[in-house]
Amino acid sequence: MKLANKKLSRSAQSWISGVERRHLLEVDYYSELRDWVQHAILEAEKNKDFKKKERFLDLLKDLKVV
Repeated sequence: MKLANKKLSRSAQSWISGVERRHLLEVDYYSELRDWVQHAILEAEKNKDFKKKERFLDLLKDLKVV
């Protein structure tokens, strides 16, 4: 990608850099959310709230698909 960027205009390079940064932010967002959901599952299990645990497990499955 770096080699291809040398041939692009400055505005195109800026746009590509912005897209790459946004992608990194999304990855961080989903990893943070997965960590939080896993923590919520452990807390629900500790509190013996199995209904809540099942809902968070379903959410975790959905996050793994994304």
